[in-house]
Amino acid sequence: MRAPLAALAVALAACGGAPAPEAALPPPPALPVGLGERLAEAGLVAEPLDGADGYGLAEVRSDSGSFLGQWIDLRRVEVRQVMGEVEPGSDEPSAFHPEAPSPQFALVDPAAVVAEAEGDGAFAVLNGAFFETPGVPTSQLAFPVALGGVAVTGGSSPYGPGRPGAEGERWARPLRALGLDTLANVADYDPATGAPLGAPGFADAVVSYAPEAHPARIATRFHVLGPLDADGDGAAETLVIVTSDGRTRIGAAASVLARLGVDAGRMLALDGGASVLVRNRRAGTLHEPTSAGGRSPQWLPHYLVVAPR
Repeated sequence: MRAPLAALAVALAACGGAPAPEAALPPPPALPVGLGERLAEAGLVAEPLDGADGYGLAEVRSDSGSFLGQWIDLRRVEVRQVMGEVEPGSDEPSAFHPEAPSPQFALVDPAAVVAEAEGDGAFAVLNGAFFETPGVPTSQLAFPVALGGVAVTGGSSPYGPGRPGAEGERWARPLRALGLDTLANVADYDPATGAPLGAPGFADAVVSYAPEAHPARIATRFHVLGPLDADGDGAAETLVIVTSDGRTRIGAAASVLARLGVDAGRMLALDGGASVLVRNRRAGTLHEPTSAGGRSPQWLPHYLVVAPR
């Protein structure tokens, strides 16, 4: 039987009074210096979700929709790749590199990647490269990836420049390589030579579509990335990542990047749709990869971890 309210009040008084009030919430994070002004000049409204030296995360609203924006100063913050193990004996000829194979990579539970990354102090975890066969234990990646100066896969997608499934003008546009170094390097990719993989600034790199060549022409979730010279010294030290919420087409995310000052000719898109993962140490899981039928989470073979250097 519950005690009457009066009796409960007496009991509390006897114990020294009412319970202490809840601790005040921490103040909202601050965006990197100069970013608020850049957003305002671009006509964008931002609600900060996380901030640290060299890193910022915000919900960004424009006239076309709502997006997540991440700003990564690569001089202070690294973006490292986490990949599933290669299945022994699975090497096949690749489609986009003259020498690299196209092996099968194990799909990895995102919860395991997040737990290890956050245990090491990471700011965020995202999904990375396109892959061919979701929902099975292993998969080939769609396009080349380099680690430590070595192309670990040359990709196997039927959709890309010169491939049998690539019909139409947009497929003639080159793939682009994103170098993950102390500067944000983006360059057109040459499947005949593998360049620029392995060159300075591209020892660790991911190859993918330009936004305008992305195969999904519908409203869904997208990551669009690009380099930004935020301090005006001539070097693009900042990597900007814009993630759409599923209600707009890819051009809307690319438009937000362009309004922030990113050159449209240096943007690229990572895997989108059901694969999209955005996990932040402070804001939690903002996007989760989903399996067939809407079940969560989908396991993935390739992740990007954003962490202090």
